[in-house]
Amino acid sequence: MQETDMTGQNKKVRRKKGKNKLYNKFIKAVSILLIMLSVLAGAGTVTVVYSFVNESPDFNTWIPHSSLSSRIYDRSGNEITTFYGVENRIEIPLEEMPLHVQNAFIAIEDERFYEHPGVDLWALTRAFVSNLRQGKWTDQGGSTITQQLVKNTILSREKTLTRKIKEAWLAIKVERRFSKGEILEMYLNHIYFAHGAYGIEAAGRLYFDKNSDQLTVAEAALLAGIPRSPNNYSPFINLDLALQRQSLVLQKMYELEYLDYEQLNAAREQEIVLSGTRPTREYPFPYFIDYLLHNELINILTGLPGINSRTEAYEAIYNMGLRIYTTMDSKTQSVTEMVLSDESLYHHDLRVDMTRMKQLMETGVYTNYPEEALSGEGILQPQAAAVVADPASGEVLALVGGRDYGEGNQDLRYLSPRQPGSAIKPIVTYAPALEEKLITPGSIIDDSPVIWGDWAPENFGGGFRGLVTVRESVAKSLNVPAAKLFAQLTPNVGLKYAERMGITTFHPDDYNLAATLGGVTRGVTAFDMAQAYSVLANDGIRQNLHTVKRIEDRSGHVLYEHRNNPEAVLSPQTAYMITDMLKDVVQRGTASNLKIVRPLAAKTGTTTENRDAYLVAYTPEMVVSFWMGHDIQSLGRINGGSGSAITFMNAILSEVLEDVPPSDFKMPSGITGPVSICGKSGLRPGPFCPEEDIVEEIFPSAEVPQESCDMHIQLRICTVSGHLAGYSCPDWQTERRTFLLRPDFQLTDERWRGNPGRGPDDAGLLPPEEYCQVHSWWQRYRLW
Repeated sequence: MQETDMTGQNKKVRRKKGKNKLYNKFIKAVSILLIMLSVLAGAGTVTVVYSFVNESPDFNTWIPHSSLSSRIYDRSGNEITTFYGVENRIEIPLEEMPLHVQNAFIAIEDERFYEHPGVDLWALTRAFVSNLRQGKWTDQGGSTITQQLVKNTILSREKTLTRKIKEAWLAIKVERRFSKGEILEMYLNHIYFAHGAYGIEAAGRLYFDKNSDQLTVAEAALLAGIPRSPNNYSPFINLDLALQRQSLVLQKMYELEYLDYEQLNAAREQEIVLSGTRPTREYPFPYFIDYLLHNELINILTGLPGINSRTEAYEAIYNMGLRIYTTMDSKTQSVTEMVLSDESLYHHDLRVDMTRMKQLMETGVYTNYPEEALSGEGILQPQAAAVVADPASGEVLALVGGRDYGEGNQDLRYLSPRQPGSAIKPIVTYAPALEEKLITPGSIIDDSPVIWGDWAPENFGGGFRGLVTVRESVAKSLNVPAAKLFAQLTPNVGLKYAERMGITTFHPDDYNLAATLGGVTRGVTAFDMAQAYSVLANDGIRQNLHTVKRIEDRSGHVLYEHRNNPEAVLSPQTAYMITDMLKDVVQRGTASNLKIVRPLAAKTGTTTENRDAYLVAYTPEMVVSFWMGHDIQSLGRINGGSGSAITFMNAILSEVLEDVPPSDFKMPSGITGPVSICGKSGLRPGPFCPEEDIVEEIFPSAEVPQESCDMHIQLRICTVSGHLAGYSCPDWQTERRTFLLRPDFQLTDERWRGNPGRGPDDAGLLPPEEYCQVHSWWQRYRLW
């Protein structure tokens, strides 16, 4: 433990305390007079100032009091947890706090603490000038330690002139009643250090597993930097930011001669060793609560009157006794957590690239993966995330960011962008193309080789199916038709629609054709995918996903209530048509192993080498977005790709929908069908269309095809030569066969990843171009 000789500093403090009493009284009197004159100038009249002071709390009965915990409720009004039911506060006398601990806080919070009468005119002037320059009147408060104590114990946290006057007046009265030592003791026992720790003693035990009298200068400086913004400067949350703040505290201690140069360097060089365990979460459903607390709730509170920063918002959560009603469904949250924690569902699902893992470990990039995660012959267990929401209301029912909460630093994986693969196709390509009237579900796209520059998209499996309907392309997750349609739509249009639907992670470099196959720079989050697919499930209307329904103060007054702001991104017809096609994905496509006995739409997505698997499924009542993969993408592959994700989705949906009566998506007006069409031409069946090519399809009522297919033809073929029958071919050696007059196409060459010379499968249906050369008129005569 670092030892510091503070004898000289004690003398300096005594010298400061020992100044001429008459001089101190004079300074106090002048300070009070200047404050009152400033108030008079700003407020206009003595009457106003007097009313402000007169309305101040009764100081004679003032005792610093503990804060009131806030309560969190689920969507049914059941209490989930409190922030915090019992404050982690251990009060100790000032004598047990080392002088360097006291000086660290004085240096960074109130360097003239022993000189001012409760209000620091110099700090107020500096704050006024700073606010004047910035055009803001809330950022720089110039509050002394005494004022902070008053603000945190008996006044509201609103930043108004009224509160500032009361704060200054009460701070002066506190200084008259209590000694500087008593004020500092109350302050150091009251301030908040994040993670439920109040006071210097609790903070020392939390971060360093030490009592405050064991803290070194370096440790004291780190702790002194936390109270300004506890949830930003906590070393458990952001060590780098905490160390930057510590450096500032040490520099201030040196400038104020609390440290000499040697002590400053020794403190800077000391390694900060935090306690061995990060503070555990005492509340249930931590994946949901963490998002609620650190994302949405904070943003809401900072928009309320009287709360002007994230720091004040956190103070409100932990100290003001709020009642926060959330959208969480406790059963859905419990089921989703249970499924994602089921070890049996992960076994043998992800195989690790051992060579890559060793490289990362040797370079120090990946050092914290537990050995027990490796089992069998190089099997590394993956992670997963899920978001469950009500598309009609936008209420988030469940959030799960992984398994084994608290292991590692990525508990909110539903906010981590990962490559979506084909799961992005309906969002960036098919839904926008339907809305732009470029296609219908029965439109035909040629699944044949195509190349743009050096990019030649391939289907999974390497084949080309030829002429297919849009529905078939969606159901079978064909890449080439999606790329061709995206080129027609243009990336600019497709990505703009996706952003309106809820995708927030696109990069400027993503405006290229590969985006339709999931080739985006940052990837997408499971949360955003749930938001985007909610538009499809809700008749094309976007309801912003949210976790807070209502916030009340401790007296039950409503401070905030969520108001829906629906946005029509797609027409009801577009939403229904894309949903109807995604139902085919479940019935006969890539998600056919989803065994949920009710109308269900879904889309799978798997990235190159099965590094990530996405699956989004939805009913009219619920959207579930699921991701599976590894925190370091290059380490492992998912055996079975999206098939592994389907296992989890079956487990989630079968439980959460158990008590929900089945319902189907309602067809809106303006849709006609089913209508029989030829699956090769997209037109009404002609006389020669084979039965296997005739499909049933829905259309916008104004776009139902009226013409009949003319791509299927019948020709007379010589059965001996296989060519077109000539005049000399005998009737008994000819037959009529059906052919397809498909468009021209190109064959693959060395520019494609697969074998050269490949073409569309239906090229074999083209009619022969040559006539029979086997039969002649003489052979026909002889046979006759």
